[in-house]
Amino acid sequence: MKRFPCVAGAARMAAVLVVSLVLASCATYTPPNPQISGVVDPAMLPSAVRTAEWDIGAVRYAWNGHGINYYEAGLFPVLLLVRNKSGQFPVIHPEECRGIGPGGVEYPPYAVAQAAEVVFASTAYKKSAEAAVVGGLTGAAVGAGLGALIGSGFNGGWGAGPGALIGAGVGAVGGAALTQQPSMDQYRATLYQDIATYSWRAAAIAPMGLMPGYLYFPASLGIHSLRVVLRFEHHAQTYIVPINNPIW
Repeated sequence: MKRFPCVAGAARMAAVLVVSLVLASCATYTPPNPQISGVVDPAMLPSAVRTAEWDIGAVRYAWNGHGINYYEAGLFPVLLLVRNKSGQFPVIHPEECRGIGPGGVEYPPYAVAQAAEVVFASTAYKKSAEAAVVGGLTGAAVGAGLGALIGSGFNGGWGAGPGALIGAGVGAVGGAALTQQPSMDQYRATLYQDIATYSWRAAAIAPMGLMPGYLYFPASLGIHSLRVVLRFEHHAQTYIVPINNPIW
């Protein structure tokens, strides 16, 4: 009996193609990595607090044109930046931070879950979710983009290192986006992951390290400065940090 290697090879290739198509049809939508650009350093900011031991700066969130606009969703995200120039391991607890508004009125930041609920209850969220799910948007159009102000050039930044936060956060939302549109639950999870990944954490800042993270406040309160309490060993120092517009 004669064999037909070309026919057999084609049959195997067709079988592989069928399996691949079946797997692709079962795949779930994976949102894109948060967008990263630039290198952030608090010393660059006009109103940064600079001491011999550390530089502390704050930058207001800027919508990058993709995904949801957090201002319209009821949040005022502020990027806190701390450069540790000492041999200490300082910590800033987010629950001890305050946003300062007109007349010196102080406001505590939202916890991550509270910030997410504010967003999910907003009209801006419903509109952006409809655009993504009903409109079939994928890729960068779905990304929420809080990471746009946080530079990829940190390397040893993010406190203990990029694996501490970037690995935990981007690893969960990373991967290549598929062609099908996300479901409402997947879009909701994408935004929650974005808010959680880039939030400020009470992690020790290593010597010569640079730590970034967002504090989330209610929008439309006129918050112009942060009050932060920096703790190291048995000491605590309080700083008033004006909030800057992005300069990069």
